[in-house]
Amino acid sequence: MEQLFIKTHFVEMNLSDIIEQLGEDATKSILSSFSCPLNKDVENFIRYKAIEFSKRTLAKTHLVFWETEDQKSREFVGYYTITSKVITVDRNVLSNNEARKLRNQGIFDTSKQKFMISAPLIAQLGKNFTSGNDTLISGPDLLQMAVNKIHKIQKDMGGRFMYLECEDKEKLLTFYQKCNFKVFGKRKLDKDETDVNGKYLIQLFAMF
Repeated sequence: MEQLFIKTHFVEMNLSDIIEQLGEDATKSILSSFSCPLNKDVENFIRYKAIEFSKRTLAKTHLVFWETEDQKSREFVGYYTITSKVITVDRNVLSNNEARKLRNQGIFDTSKQKFMISAPLIAQLGKNFTSGNDTLISGPDLLQMAVNKIHKIQKDMGGRFMYLECEDKEKLLTFYQKCNFKVFGKRKLDKDETDVNGKYLIQLFAMF
């Protein structure tokens, strides 16, 4: 007997659009279904902070849904959040080619040998472990969606540099480095970053 396979795809939705379409209470219900036992900061942000950050335009969150082509089944599988920050990058962590590219996008302080640049930050990235939904999408696929969104923005506004921050854990660093991100520094935790392990975050960048 021939087996029937149901085709599926991913749907990305801006949290601001969801709030506008469904209202804040219904949106909160969706977000409350997110769980990430591996990272409480990722879980608490989407549950308790993402709506306010979106409303104040501090950072924009995009929900990712796994959906069948007939739209009869949809699951909330993950999200990513993007914002923009001004950061500094030491010249000595860059190759000559990377430094040359960055000179066209930022300000170079010759006395400190540092670049100062306004760049997109992938501020949050996480899969939803509720009901095993994390198995419906891979980490690289979710990260690539965030990267693609930044590419789209930069196509209109310019720029080739993006970065993210993560806890100092070998598994996380290996994952991001395999996805073409490179360590360039670390940042001390802010006082309100109480859900993050350790005293600092590792910073990684990518240039495309």
